[in-house]
Amino acid sequence: MRLVFVLLVFLSSEFSTKAQTYTGAINGTVTDPSGAVIPNAEVKARDKATDITRTTTSTSDGEFAFQDLPIGTYTVIVNASGFPETTIDNVSVTQGSIYTLPVKLSMSQQATTVEVSAASLSLDTTTQTQTTTLPDTVVQDIPLNGRDFTQLITISPGYAGYAVGGFGSLNGNSS
Repeated sequence: MRLVFVLLVFLSSEFSTKAQTYTGAINGTVTDPSGAVIPNAEVKARDKATDITRTTTSTSDGEFAFQDLPIGTYTVIVNASGFPETTIDNVSVTQGSIYTLPVKLSMSQQATTVEVSAASLSLDTTTQTQTTTLPDTVVQDIPLNGRDFTQLITISPGYAGYAVGGFGSLNGNSS
């Protein structure tokens, strides 16, 4: 009987020592300044004593979790697109507990410089002149078909009127 009692005490102490834990956890939610959750943020937990870093990504609900972390003090670093890196120092992980860490990212302070330059355009608003220069080859290759070379003015831009008899106007001038 005594042997059974000693055996039961021994077995119960064996189970109780295995049930003890020497780890903790960090979890939390990543949000922006307005409180909206930020998915896909990279979250790192670095043990300050051993410099071992664990990395995870926030879920579509902005939540992250580090399970089974050895007890100690951690630095949590959060990176998200469009936000500056946020560092939370001295996050204490104690045995058997979960440290809930709400992370609110701040807006990045960026200086945006927009430089617009254009060449100065000169626009003459006092005269009504349209000019076109035809290359020599174009003028030489135009078939005349019995026309006088002076009739080429009718194909010039800005000409309005009749080609016969020279009646018409060029750039709004009278004939």
